[in-house]
Amino acid sequence: MAKDAYYVSSLLEHMKKVPDYRCGRKKPHDHAEMLACVIAGYINGRTSVGRALLWCRDHMDMLKEYMVLEHGIASEATVSRMLNGIDEEIFALAFMEWTAEIVKERGMHIIIDGKALRGATEKIKGGNTPYVLNAIDAATELVVAQMAIREKTNEITAIPELLGLLDIRDNVFTIDAIGTQKKIEQLIVDNGGHFVLQVKKNSPALYEEIITAFAAFEKELGLEEKERSQQLRRFLEKYDREYSQEKNRERNEYRDMRVCTETGFLACVREGEAPYIKTAGCATQVRVPVEKDAEGKDITVSREEFLRSGSNRKPKPQKGDGMGDDVQQTGMISDMELTAVEMAEYKRRHWKIENNLHHVLDDAFREDRSTAKGSKNNLALVRKFAYNVLRLAGIKEHPCRGIQWMMDYFCDHPEMTAKYIFHEIESFY
Repeated sequence: MAKDAYYVSSLLEHMKKVPDYRCGRKKPHDHAEMLACVIAGYINGRTSVGRALLWCRDHMDMLKEYMVLEHGIASEATVSRMLNGIDEEIFALAFMEWTAEIVKERGMHIIIDGKALRGATEKIKGGNTPYVLNAIDAATELVVAQMAIREKTNEITAIPELLGLLDIRDNVFTIDAIGTQKKIEQLIVDNGGHFVLQVKKNSPALYEEIITAFAAFEKELGLEEKERSQQLRRFLEKYDREYSQEKNRERNEYRDMRVCTETGFLACVREGEAPYIKTAGCATQVRVPVEKDAEGKDITVSREEFLRSGSNRKPKPQKGDGMGDDVQQTGMISDMELTAVEMAEYKRRHWKIENNLHHVLDDAFREDRSTAKGSKNNLALVRKFAYNVLRLAGIKEHPCRGIQWMMDYFCDHPEMTAKYIFHEIESFY
């Protein structure tokens, strides 16, 4: 029968593409079925291997409609050995292939950020916290890739490797300040992509250039036209600003984005080291804690008063370039010519990966409590398979519902698990 939409093969079929690490002897449990079972359990809110398999035993009749399960559901020890044994890189590539068939590969805003697997820290020699790099599509919030950061390396080394696995062309990449490296910028530009990157104090020279320049621009704009410096006029002609204010949780947030599309004030542009930088920006964010008196009346101080003398809750505002600072100031660079509104939107969307993925993995999937050592990276992928299924089902069937709600919905409707694991999935193509 003809189909109006493009469908991709089932998740179970993709699990069959992951090579079985075991030798050629007869095996009582199929590795693809074991993977499908543990993912199904995680989708239904069973956020450990043992609990996921218990869910599978309770739903054997449904599962046997789609899998052989000749010897029933494998034991927790067997599945744990399987997760330890399968090749991490091949499993990650299978995940990327599955996701790439669901989401479009062109014109995306892809957000890249690292995440700690804190629960595994005590099991790792030397107590070093293991990290993985995650990449999500900002529009759908689906994870498009994961890469483990190997021991004795860091995100700066891993980001180019991850980019090498992605289709860079026509996509816009946002990365936190650790990704603001000429090698990474050049890699993206040379492959037909675009970037919007933050500049913090870990790039001291570039950060100081941007902060100093925009302070000078603001000072000039406060003068009469005839009093302005001739040297700065060409920059002021390409200057733009966006200011916004909103109440977020228990604080008032004031955001100020200033950009300039004449980037000759940057030494790396003037000297030809980074001629691809077309927009530089300076983002300032002030968080003022909301305060109420004994009668419940709002007595929150203004932004100006907070900057001048703080408030009862924050006598001295903390200033810096970190997300936890009350007054945060960061630089921005891009290879595209962007307005202040566009630059601010990219910056805000970037934090979807923290709020809508990393927080969900720790809260709904209990990732930060998992003490798995050898299987830590493969278990992280199992969670992302489950996360993507829940996110995809939410987009297509229950918009505006969160991951936790979708977990409960899958629990109450076993046919949803069958639909999204054992049947073809409609893609966004």
